[in-house]
Amino acid sequence: MSKIQLVVEDVLYFHEEMERTSRMEKGVRDMGLLASAVNAPFQSFGGVELYPTLTEKAARLCYGIAKNHPFFDGNKRTALHSMLVFLAVNGCALEEEDAVLEEVIIDVAAGNMASDELAVWLGEKVRRREMEGMWHG
Repeated sequence: MSKIQLVVEDVLYFHEEMERTSRMEKGVRDMGLLASAVNAPFQSFGGVELYPTLTEKAARLCYGIAKNHPFFDGNKRTALHSMLVFLAVNGCALEEEDAVLEEVIIDVAAGNMASDELAVWLGEKVRRREMEGMWHG
């Protein structure tokens, strides 16, 4: 199954909306680190995807943004939001309390949870959503 990929412009939009509605230092610290984080989930080597499953891709996206720290502020929020949107546009939802999500993203950013550990956790929490009435192209 092909997966809808977020692009740098999507993540920039999410972050700019957070800047608009939150008190935070504004701006991109390093566009290269942002591009690296956004593109990493879709890397392959020798024709083999490094992150073949949806949850592995979602985890790598979140982990990359949180750890690369491409923005001056709001990296954890942007990482989490980007992951949730990526899951949603690919027909899935993460079923978890906000307080738990906050703990998880703090663990990821602090280096207490690796990308592969986040992928396993997501595998236990992510569920397919009914796509009734939505266009499938």
